[in-house]
Amino acid sequence: MAKSKGKGKGGGVALRGGISELMRQAHRMQAKLESAKEEIKSETWSTEAGGGKIKVTINGAREITEIEIDKAIVDPEDMETLQDLVISAVNAALTLADEKINEATEAVTGGMKIPGMV
Repeated sequence: MAKSKGKGKGGGVALRGGISELMRQAHRMQAKLESAKEEIKSETWSTEAGGGKIKVTINGAREITEIEIDKAIVDPEDMETLQDLVISAVNAALTLADEKINEATEAVTGGMKIPGMV
């Protein structure tokens, strides 16, 4: 005799409130996530390269808002080094922004990876 997969004891997972409650929770989480994304857009973070000679500031929308370059490292004969340092600082800023955005997202989702929400 085959076991039934119904609502009885030992038969599958019953959702409290059913699928409609699950959908309401998903919508609430989506709203919280959108709110968190809007809030973080106004935040800024800075990174440095070249021993602090280059500073890049980025916001939560992943936009570079400022680049500061110490005149002491500008050598017209060695622009390649300056370019490499700028690239390094920008990449560090992008990585930092991604980390901060992920932290804010995880705070809302409880660390769950939800397709289409993040």
